[in-house]
Amino acid sequence: MDTLQSFIDKNKKSSFSDLLLKLMKEKNIDPPTLYKRAYIDRKLFSKIISDPEYKPSKRIVCALALALHLDSKESKQLVKRAGFILTSGNLFDLAIRYCIENKIYDLIEAEEVLMKQRVTIVRLRTTK
Repeated sequence: MDTLQSFIDKNKKSSFSDLLLKLMKEKNIDPPTLYKRAYIDRKLFSKIISDPEYKPSKRIVCALALALHLDSKESKQLVKRAGFILTSGNLFDLAIRYCIENKIYDLIEAEEVLMKQRVTIVRLRTTK
């Protein structure tokens, strides 16, 4: 019988922040570009990156997925790593999946799609 520690060692995945950093590197996107595209402020972005235990909201995770221009598989992986799933029974989730599958990565355009279903990703605001 395995000990709890050996079970954890075999099964634990990297943190959300580790995966986010990996995807940023793969997509060649620097932090300011990403947090501005995702319409999140620098302080929140810093907290997401620096604290492996911090779990951002599903809306923030989806905004980051769009800002990174992730495909469906990559988006599902990022959302799952944050502890969420995109379901078929939720309008927000379906609208996000639609945006990803149709390569609607600009958050303003995505917001327009979502507003037709009376949902939003994030309150769009300028960042510093």
